Amino acid sequence: MRNDKHGQAYQYWRWLLLCLPLASCSVIDEYIRPKPVTAEQWQAPLPHSGSVAALTDWWAQFNDPVLNQLLGEAQKESPSLEIALANIRVARANVLSARAQGIPDLTSTGSVTKSKGGGGNAAFPSSTIEIDSVSLDASWEIDLFGKMKAAKQAAKAQLESKKIAWHDARLTLAAEVANNYVNYRACQASAQALQQAYDSRYETARLTGISAKAGFSAPSDLALAEAATRASESTLDGQQAECDGLIKALVELTNLPEPALRDLLAKGKGMPEPAMFDVSALPANLLTRRPDLAIDERNLAEASANIGVSKAQMYPSLSLTGSIGYRRTNFNGTVTRTDSWSYGPTLKLPIFDGGTLRADLAEARANFDSLLATYKQDVRSAVKEVEQALVNLDSATRRAQSEQASAQQYQQYFKAAEINWKSGGLDLLSLEDARRQKINAELNVITQQKNRVLQWIALYKAFGGDWLETQKTVKPPLKPMEKR
Repeated sequence: MRNDKHGQAYQYWRWLLLCLPLASCSVIDEYIRPKPVTAEQWQAPLPHSGSVAALTDWWAQFNDPVLNQLLGEAQKESPSLEIALANIRVARANVLSARAQGIPDLTSTGSVTKSKGGGGNAAFPSSTIEIDSVSLDASWEIDLFGKMKAAKQAAKAQLESKKIAWHDARLTLAAEVANNYVNYRACQASAQALQQAYDSRYETARLTGISAKAGFSAPSDLALAEAATRASESTLDGQQAECDGLIKALVELTNLPEPALRDLLAKGKGMPEPAMFDVSALPANLLTRRPDLAIDERNLAEASANIGVSKAQMYPSLSLTGSIGYRRTNFNGTVTRTDSWSYGPTLKLPIFDGGTLRADLAEARANFDSLLATYKQDVRSAVKEVEQALVNLDSATRRAQSEQASAQQYQQYFKAAEINWKSGGLDLLSLEDARRQKINAELNVITQQKNRVLQWIALYKAFGGDWLETQKTVKPPLKPMEKR
């Protein structure tokens, strides 16, 4: 009996040794990171004036404590970041599942049954049967053609993609908070300018009313002054409503109570000034600098691995199974015990499936081609965004200087016109025209100052932010029980 068992065990290991070399016969193609064609250098003018700062901790270089606090509050509890974290947890679970496919599976079952039968009389006495059984089953699928290896690669690429997506969500959230904050500061400055214009027009209307009652001014002048005052009041109300709308947007982003947010914004001192950073890197650097492009590339790697999974499913699969069992039977006090065991390989051959496996492979390849085209298109869009941000930044910088000089001249012109009007040498219509030009010039200065800051933020985001420099130190805050 012992020799027979040894012979069966020999056959088992003989099968194993014959099959294991087949595990190296992988049909999976090696993934090669694509290199989309990009321009050799930027065509738009690069910002060069002022001090050049590093991208790392760029927001803090604004030297605006209110902005820093808003950014911190936004990232404490953000639905977009929570979604990104949940996606990371799903991807981690997929990695664990893929790893488990290459590990032997071991299960155990046990049962206890008791039954009673018979008539309970002399002719047919009752009988009691008690059965106890325990079994241990094991199975192990050998990765003959690389299917499980490809599944692990796909799961790993997906996890890397989701981690990068969390960084991308942080970058997008920070840029959105900063944009709304800058727009609010510009709105505030515009409201102050419009308030001064309203106060000036109100005073003009008051003086015109006094002059009209004394008979020195025509009633039409008074009507014009009062109409201009009401129009200025309406414009001011619209501007204040716009500022309130931006506050609502910041409440949504930061989850701060509105009274607390208004108190925080009241501590600010106007438009923040961003630090300049070096943009001399080549366009090809965007492939690794921008998180969205890095996500595209990882999705492409996952799709490539999924092709391998689909291809390997068209080849045979080999599983090794084994079972050990113990059974105890008690029949009216008579106890019998039996042991059982079994082991051996199972080979599964896909002979006919109606074309399902080939269709799955074709679908996987088409998905790869689609993601590759998307990646190439996103690279072009990324280069375009940087180029446009550089053009807009250069334009906003030069226009801000021109508008500032223009506003100074219009201010002097209005002062001269006002003095001339008070002395009776200029009619009210000409005065209001001078005032309108002065107000428009002041608002244009604020707009271009705002645009300059916004274009720096747009360039920062288009350039990929600082996630590449900080990804080793800033990581998704997963719960300890979720770490592996």
